[in-house]
Amino acid sequence: MAWWEGHDLVAREAASEQVVEAEPEKPKLRYEASDERWTVSRVELVQQVWGEGFAGPGGEEGILDLVKPLGLTAAMNVLEVGAGLGGASRIMADRFGAWVTGLESDGKLAGAGMALSTKAGFAKKAPIQTFDPEHFEAPPKTYDCLVSKEFLFTVQDKERLFRLFNTILKDHGQILFTDYVLPAPDQRSAALESWAKRDPDKPQLWAMQNYIDVLTEHKLDIRIQEDITGDSRKVITQAWAEYMASVDQSKLDNAMVSAMVDEAEVWARRVKLLEAGDLKVCRFHALKKPSDKLLSDW
Repeated sequence: MAWWEGHDLVAREAASEQVVEAEPEKPKLRYEASDERWTVSRVELVQQVWGEGFAGPGGEEGILDLVKPLGLTAAMNVLEVGAGLGGASRIMADRFGAWVTGLESDGKLAGAGMALSTKAGFAKKAPIQTFDPEHFEAPPKTYDCLVSKEFLFTVQDKERLFRLFNTILKDHGQILFTDYVLPAPDQRSAALESWAKRDPDKPQLWAMQNYIDVLTEHKLDIRIQEDITGDSRKVITQAWAEYMASVDQSKLDNAMVSAMVDEAEVWARRVKLLEAGDLKVCRFHALKKPSDKLLSDW
């Protein structure tokens, strides 16, 4: 709780002293993500914070509100890019009957997500698979909808990715995504640069205008383009406040304390940037025009 209020060094030392008094030589908790970020304890923690099946902001109510413009049905094939633990994929499959494929770049997170889909009976209806966002391919005109929630900012070659999106979408297909963005093209504060070097997701940020440009370039009809920073910040702070108020820290083992402090730091830094206006969150919804009508747009 002290770290969430901004007292990082005090919080780290206090947490270590309280839980591991018999291990004075234990290394201090580090912010930088290791290869073992998604341990069992961390997967358990994020679900306690964000909801079952989620590794970040979302939850059933949030996902249902997000996908409302898509008009999902049981006849649709949906691709979720950056599926995390697959909570959103399973909600779309369960509530609307859609066939959803969830793609997640972190192998361990994807494995945990697939295990959750199998346990819930959605191994075929909402599988979670590992992929490389910089190189993955898919057959043309395969999907009715593409969905992504705060993931595209981790992709370096976004132009290639959107070319692929345009190819694999069916005519009249839809793309719906939210993402972290710069306040304006090339507007980077010192605080944001510092965060970008340390955040475990290795941000490769675009501005909202960059997304408008790439969607327009591929003749996708933009229906929604909006700044949702305020709502996103509220969701993050409320989720962490509720978790901190409910958790009995005296019953947490050392692995869970480590995961809690590290994960809280990740989100506290993001909230600070959102509050300062150095980072924003945007939402887009666009439709793919039929290929036989493209000439009329020239």
